[in-house]
Amino acid sequence: MNRTIMLLVCGLFMAGCAGTPPSVAPTKTDGASSDSLALQVMKTNGYSAGLKDVEVELQGSSSSGSLTADTLNALLLREHLLGRATPLPGVSNSAMSAFFVLELFNDQTYLPRHGMWMPVWMPQSMARDPLDAQRKLTAIIEQAVVESLPADYRTKPYEWSDKAVFGAESSYRVLRVDGPQCEEWSCVVRGSLSSSKRPTKSFDAKMTMVDTPSFIRDGEDTSYRLRGLGGVVLHKVIEEYDEQGSISGHWHRMKTEPLSDFDHSGFYRRLSTALPNWAFIYFGPEYTHNEAGIPFVLNRGQELLFVKPSSKP
Repeated sequence: MNRTIMLLVCGLFMAGCAGTPPSVAPTKTDGASSDSLALQVMKTNGYSAGLKDVEVELQGSSSSGSLTADTLNALLLREHLLGRATPLPGVSNSAMSAFFVLELFNDQTYLPRHGMWMPVWMPQSMARDPLDAQRKLTAIIEQAVVESLPADYRTKPYEWSDKAVFGAESSYRVLRVDGPQCEEWSCVVRGSLSSSKRPTKSFDAKMTMVDTPSFIRDGEDTSYRLRGLGGVVLHKVIEEYDEQGSISGHWHRMKTEPLSDFDHSGFYRRLSTALPNWAFIYFGPEYTHNEAGIPFVLNRGQELLFVKPSSKP
């Protein structure tokens, strides 16, 4: 049991046992919600299906940042944080496989369990309009990536557009990465990055104006948020080519896979620290690089857990 607890604690620190202690009961800014800050972020982001807070009795000051035995015991019950689909009795394996594929379309907890994305609420004063906001956010993310990669890595932007025969066009931007295991610019950082040449065609980077949630400290009345999920991933390019078809049109294909033997946990912590305080990074419990195995949110390098003090006297 002690070994399990120690492994869990180290996993929660992401970058190792020497990392910053996670925030167990973050201070609420509006006094109206009893939810943890992590759950408030995800509910406002609109992708909170299956997520809920674990109530624990905290010993001592909740601002101490230390983990109590009660907190650890609650975290060990992480399987209860999210719903799980259960096999149907008497159904063949082949039929069950098809069932689970179809179930994903109706399982609203699939993304919160497996995903990683970046909820942001950029202050309205930082941009003239949503198009300007997506350019500004691209610059902020790219600078944060540069600061977060190890010193022996380099980056440069790369853009392309895919165009169908009937005229539909989509534009993309990535950061090519050169460094250990990424020699000759063989890795890329992908995310909600806006093309500088055709920003109106960068649909993955689109932003919209919304009311600023109350948990954003010193926030303005309105802010810009991504229409999609956003996020940043570092991948190894395993195949890249152009495809031209008489029906499909012109497409630039880039097949990638996660970069192995890279400290993704440390990278995400540094990235979160480099991003503004209105930017959050969510990690599902089954996301590839989530070493903790529980859902949590990073903000300015600090873990926000789905944990709140018990309401019991």
